[in-house]
Amino acid sequence: MINGHGNNLQGIQHLLKADFSTNVFDNPQTDGLLDYLQTQIPVIRNYPDPECRILREKLATTFKISPEHVLVTNGSTESFYLLAHAFQQQCSAIRTPAFAEYEDACTLHKHQIVFVDELQELNSSTTADLVWIGNPNNPDGRYRSPQELIAFLRQNPKRLLVVDEAYIDLCEGAETVAPLVSQYPNLVVIKSFTKLFAIPGIRIGYLLADPSIIHRLQACHMPWAVNALALKAGEYILDLPEKPTAAFRQRLNESKRLQTELAQLPGLKVFPSPTNYFLCQLQQATAAELKTVLLEKHGFLIRDASNFRGLGPGHFRIAAQNKTINNEFISALRASINVLQPCLSSPSH
Repeated sequence: MINGHGNNLQGIQHLLKADFSTNVFDNPQTDGLLDYLQTQIPVIRNYPDPECRILREKLATTFKISPEHVLVTNGSTESFYLLAHAFQQQCSAIRTPAFAEYEDACTLHKHQIVFVDELQELNSSTTADLVWIGNPNNPDGRYRSPQELIAFLRQNPKRLLVVDEAYIDLCEGAETVAPLVSQYPNLVVIKSFTKLFAIPGIRIGYLLADPSIIHRLQACHMPWAVNALALKAGEYILDLPEKPTAAFRQRLNESKRLQTELAQLPGLKVFPSPTNYFLCQLQQATAAELKTVLLEKHGFLIRDASNFRGLGPGHFRIAAQNKTINNEFISALRASINVLQPCLSSPSH
């Protein structure tokens, strides 16, 4: 696991006003889910269904595929490790920067790993058997359209394209490719309930793929990997009559505004993103230094992104909060940059 991940609150000694390091959306509907789960506590007296049949059927209905295309997992991260295990010692291509667990899972299971900047770099001379991408990507929010992914699938029928859609519900105008697993046997889609419903502690996700791949993964899957309360959480979410459109739209608008405001600060580069989170880069200081100043003097936590492969010491990721907190953060970030990069804020002579 990558050190210094977002929402890493263990060991923090300072009063935390807001956590900008986490890209989990604080969904108002999560309160209803928590109330529901309190009524479901007795289910822990029995073993959970090892086949997760109810949730698999609900997911199949949602994406108009058969339950044989669905594998429920202990968070989306388990899916990465299951895939790497089932296809161990093969060659994987990973587009960087990327979520570190793709690389960690492949390393554990002795894959040969090739790092690329773009999918187009993978030509006939590249030996990659599996190709891993986040869509939208973490940490930069890069999004690829279904048309781009379909083109890749058609041009690379012998390569398995692994699409991590953990953040797809937090991306403006994004369209899932999940239903396409019934048409393209070389497509794997990994999804999570965590990001939109703010339940990272429950660990509930799922993988969609051709039944032949699902069977291959089941041979590596630990029995009772998904606990009973997690299954209830997934079932509850899928039964909700509507998604949090208004609250989500407001957060995306705040992300756009925050990106625009921060782009005006001297010595700071903002990478545009269609999601609630985005990447920034300090020109003359490190993200580690900025993280310390923001936390100790202002109570704001950011994600030092310098440990992502392909990024440098000045990169950090933040996720938009509500307007009031965002305004406070803008002021705090401006003051912190002035402390760390005083020459950029001083008038020229």
